[in-house]
Amino acid sequence: MAMDFFKAISVNEAFQIITKLANEYKMDTELVPLVDAIDRIVAIDYKASVNLPQFNRSTVDGYAVMTQDVLSASEASPCTLKVIYEVMMGEVVTKILEKGQTVFVPTGGMLPDKTEGMVMIEHTKKLDEETILVNKSVLQGENISYTGDDLYKGETYITVGKRITAYDLGLFASMGVGQVEVYRKPIFSIISTGDEIIGIDEEQALGQIREINSYALGGLIKQLGGEVHGCRIVKDDFECIRKELEACMASSDIVLISGGSSVGAKDYTRNVIESFDHSCIWVHGIAIKPGKPTIFGQIDGKLVVGLPGHPASALVTFSLFVKRYFLTIQKNQQQVVYIKAMLTGNVYAAPGRETYQMVQLSKKDDLWEALPLYGKSGMMTLLAKASGYIRIPIKKGEYVKGTLVDVYLLKDLVL
Repeated sequence: MAMDFFKAISVNEAFQIITKLANEYKMDTELVPLVDAIDRIVAIDYKASVNLPQFNRSTVDGYAVMTQDVLSASEASPCTLKVIYEVMMGEVVTKILEKGQTVFVPTGGMLPDKTEGMVMIEHTKKLDEETILVNKSVLQGENISYTGDDLYKGETYITVGKRITAYDLGLFASMGVGQVEVYRKPIFSIISTGDEIIGIDEEQALGQIREINSYALGGLIKQLGGEVHGCRIVKDDFECIRKELEACMASSDIVLISGGSSVGAKDYTRNVIESFDHSCIWVHGIAIKPGKPTIFGQIDGKLVVGLPGHPASALVTFSLFVKRYFLTIQKNQQQVVYIKAMLTGNVYAAPGRETYQMVQLSKKDDLWEALPLYGKSGMMTLLAKASGYIRIPIKKGEYVKGTLVDVYLLKDLVL
């Protein structure tokens, strides 16, 4: 059902709609070599094919013992044990430990049967080739990693939606997994509209504005793990915009149209989307500042988002809604990161709109402080300086200086 722009929906309603659309979109998967899997999103659950470790092994260089044999061992009264064997790394050990006996085992080496604990080599003294003194007792299981301590065969060790880290690569390798099934990277196209917009390499005349949204949006997309297949500048012309959108739809999962989402004479985004067969407008107008004139549409099931032309508005709207769609279609488990900080000034919500206020974070002693940043929605310096944003609900209206607030991070912090 289409929404009336003049009846802007709430942010929560917009979240529900964009999440529903994402859950309905079928994202393809692909197999990638393990060496190329870093930062990709896992598409299936992975279960351990073997126990990890596959055998009882020592976590130290030392001697395998029965705990009763060294129960009273101390510096003043060491215990004497007979050395019957020395384990080599990679060896399958068939020895069985008996009372009064010990076996030397290097770190990671297989333990003989009936081993109850490992005495570190520094707590022993060699008397001769067959005898050692032990001057420290050990507990049952001390310095031992048992079969399946890390993973049991059949246990899930990587779940759908996990972003693969370097540590996960090691885990996959330990299971002998050479290829990983991941979600295909979502493909974006970006169309920037406006008679005044020019490319960064063009000579700029008075009244013209360099196109910057595709670069900033493209950077966010790549940070998320997506791909950008096209960035186009189009004049405010219905047919030209429609032609570009038609071309983008063939190769993209998501199309962003920057500018033209309001209701002015040359704001064509909504009409262009609706001109396609199998199209729908789900949202036109969200009670949010910045970003009220935002459009969620679909053509043949693919998302088309009309973003405000002003950079700050476009980027905030992308971070709130398009990012959520992006993460959801890949079942990505990533959580929104925020920290507590104390406001250093008063901030106010726009009447009737949930407001997202940019702030700059700084550390004072053990407390984070949030300095409100003010500027018009076309100011890129606002976002370049901002560490994150705070959310001011419609019902709240304001936060006064000294209030402890949640700051949602836009970039990594230097601690």
